[in-house]
Amino acid sequence: MVNENNKIAIEKYLSEIGFYSILLEFDNVKEYAVFVVYVNEKYYGKIVLNEKEDIRIKKTPAIKLDGGENCIVIEKIYGYVNIECANLLKVDRPIDKSISFQLSNVNSSNECKELMGFFKKIKGKGILTGQHCNKSTAPDVEYVKRLTGKIPAIIGFDLLSYSLHVGTNDSTWECIDEIANNRGSIEGAIEWSRKGAIITFCWHWFSPMYGEDKSFYTSNTKFDLKEALIQDSKEYIEMIKDLDAIAKKLKVLRDNNIPVLWRPLHEADGNWFWWGAQGPESYIRLYRLMYDRYVNYHNLNNLIWIWNAPDRQYYPGDDVVDIASIDIYTPNGNDGPMSLDYQSVNEIPSKGKPIALAENGTVPNLDLIEQSKTNWLWFMTWNGFLADQKWNTKEKIIDAFNHPYAINLDNLLDIK
Repeated sequence: MVNENNKIAIEKYLSEIGFYSILLEFDNVKEYAVFVVYVNEKYYGKIVLNEKEDIRIKKTPAIKLDGGENCIVIEKIYGYVNIECANLLKVDRPIDKSISFQLSNVNSSNECKELMGFFKKIKGKGILTGQHCNKSTAPDVEYVKRLTGKIPAIIGFDLLSYSLHVGTNDSTWECIDEIANNRGSIEGAIEWSRKGAIITFCWHWFSPMYGEDKSFYTSNTKFDLKEALIQDSKEYIEMIKDLDAIAKKLKVLRDNNIPVLWRPLHEADGNWFWWGAQGPESYIRLYRLMYDRYVNYHNLNNLIWIWNAPDRQYYPGDDVVDIASIDIYTPNGNDGPMSLDYQSVNEIPSKGKPIALAENGTVPNLDLIEQSKTNWLWFMTWNGFLADQKWNTKEKIIDAFNHPYAINLDNLLDIK
């Protein structure tokens, strides 16, 4: 073990391919700490140490290592912990939980059931390509098409401009521009669905009250979620108005028989959005309130519910989650398979759920994903990142979308 400049390197010669866990021993955890793991210079995921846990040994999920020389680097990103020893522990090949493709909503539409059946069919046999578009005209998709000759299988949109309170005080040009270009996303989604694409939506929810500029950010609103969870409070009333306004838009998709991969209240564990800023208990209550209102009150049976706050404390329950997901922006545009992150999310639901890479900056390396048996259901590159050479070279994008493991729109139609 070599320890230098907040990095630990484990160099190991292996006689054959095998599965290994990284074993860390430390004197104690004094504060929340995050480390990233590179295997032979490729990003494999994070190790998170929480001062609330009374542990002195951390064993990571298993990763696949090739025979020959291997170098594992553990680099500190945040916090402090005194690591006394780091080593590799040979383990059995990990067995995926029995994955349930059963939908949480017993009244789910036939289109949703068929889509989940399709996901079951392709799991481990390929990865669906995806592209997020914060503009209704989807220029990112056009960029992929011109560069690679392919169209992503999943097209992602945002409902941010459909929030009731986008006209906030002190709106910057960036905010106004984003709202204006986002309008028409429902119509854009319908158009792409008619072409055979799978549709996903998130919602950067402008604060129902007390917001400025991009008020979905915690720093731009004084909206109190705890007050909003008190029935009949003024915050509650305004919040319900927002939920119902978005439900009305989702009903347009429902009435067009379009199943939606619905990823609400995303990245709540990061606390930078107001719906996650007051901790897991409030977030879970809000998630379950939304689920109940949309499923049981609005009869939105066209939604497949994607949970996207990959921290065990924030898990709202197997009964309201269909697919678990995580957003990963790998350091320095690294295109490793993110196997540790996958396994970390996989361990959270008590019943196995399909796992998706709901946001990424760098297009993943499909060779490594396939070889490492990291069964991401899809990846979804965030808008603007494909054209940024710091994150993606043109060669990397072309290779990914033309890889035999990639399921693009044309493959999607053939398989269906």
